[in-house]
Amino acid sequence: MCIITTGRSLGPVTPFLIQANHTSALGQVESVNFTMISTSMSLGCHVEGSSVSAFWYSLFDNGTNYCNLHNVIRGSGLTKAPGFIEFTNEWLCLGFGVSACK
Repeated sequence: MCIITTGRSLGPVTPFLIQANHTSALGQVESVNFTMISTSMSLGCHVEGSSVSAFWYSLFDNGTNYCNLHNVIRGSGLTKAPGFIEFTNEWLCLGFGVSACK
């Protein structure tokens, strides 16, 4: 399921890939992508997400890229799914430690 609100634009969507752009309140644009891979051991899937800012100074944005991904996953209800595991840290996602997602 995908919900589009102001500040977001949906790009190509396939059964295995979702691409979108998010524009922050400050006008910064981030490219957001989700890749889905079926798992053979269970009837679930592995989802990898990325959010990349267009400008280098976005490194100091209090975790905007992490929050882009976290808010989509939380809003979809996947954080409550059996077996859900979030794997990230400050090395994988700069700003994760100071993020304040709303």
